[in-house]
Amino acid sequence: MAAGLIIVYAIGPRAAQSEGLPTDFYFSGHLKSVFAAIIAILVGAFIPYKNYGKIGKWSVIIALALCFLTGLLGRAGVESLIICDEGACRAIRLPIVGSLQPAELLKLAVLFYGSWLVADRRKNKQLDKSEFWIPMIALIAAIAFSVAFLEKDLGSTVVIFAMLGVMMFVGEMPWKQLGIFGLVIAICAVLLVQIAPHRLTRLASFSGEGDDFHIMNSLIGFGTGGAFGVGLGNSVQTTGYLPEAPSDSIFSVVGEAWGFVGAVAILVVYAALMYRIIDVSRKTGDEERSFFALGVFAWIFAHVIINVGGMLALIPMKGITLPFLSHGGSSMMFVALAIGVILQISSWTKREVIDEDSSSRRGQRGTRYAGSRRRT
Repeated sequence: MAAGLIIVYAIGPRAAQSEGLPTDFYFSGHLKSVFAAIIAILVGAFIPYKNYGKIGKWSVIIALALCFLTGLLGRAGVESLIICDEGACRAIRLPIVGSLQPAELLKLAVLFYGSWLVADRRKNKQLDKSEFWIPMIALIAAIAFSVAFLEKDLGSTVVIFAMLGVMMFVGEMPWKQLGIFGLVIAICAVLLVQIAPHRLTRLASFSGEGDDFHIMNSLIGFGTGGAFGVGLGNSVQTTGYLPEAPSDSIFSVVGEAWGFVGAVAILVVYAALMYRIIDVSRKTGDEERSFFALGVFAWIFAHVIINVGGMLALIPMKGITLPFLSHGGSSMMFVALAIGVILQISSWTKREVIDEDSSSRRGQRGTRYAGSRRRT
């Protein structure tokens, strides 16, 4: 968050002026997002997890309804209620708050519901039965229609499917069912790309046959930065050359301003965060909470891979944020809430303890669940 504040503070005025916006537009908005994220972390850490688990199914229904409504009103041209950008309508206008992206709420809701579903069906040995697959297929279809089709947000759809896939894989779902899941996702992806011209355009850009303005300017930023960067105050790409510089393209800004060393440092911080989340998942004594932590890992991992891969022209470019770093309130707030829940989960971990019999001095090793706060 601190790195994001520094970057947005330095590049925000130039980026805003190039778009005809007030000079403090990006930094003031980002500062509010950071405060909201800190509050979200505290909420996630201190409200008991069982309360989140109870609302899992209903939160998915509400989030899907909001995604459906956003996409539908956007296609109907109701821009007084919906915010659209380059043909994609993904945010609802809200008083005071400004806007809300329902897809970000859906990611968190799917985490709560998906972790419960996988843990419950695994406990009852139903991961390969209709008791699991009927609600899962219904969820996949609803997400594909509401988010990928109506909202035209394929990136968020991929992230959600990645979260579910990781939970199912670690939950030891049979390979046959995993293969079916992967096949269904692949078919959905092909169909969604075929019916959306802008996705075909992005594929053409990646292959070098279309408009590669965004990709080329991203790579120019990295090339200009060299090993140690040109400094935040000397960034050229943020003056109108690099689209979405404070948000989706912020990693290219890091590469230009702080160079290869700075870009690697940011990736190391993400790797450390994800390692700690995996560690919490491994040590918690409850399967549902463990699957939740794995889902958060997949959430952050997918965002980093898609964003960084697109900026480096390793995969087709997709508009998606870097967690905690990019300008964007909804994304930061909901992933922060998830991290807060991870902090709470980390206080209930599995530890090996030794009870010694004072008379025989023979130790008996066993597992206990500690309620004290453990490092995260």
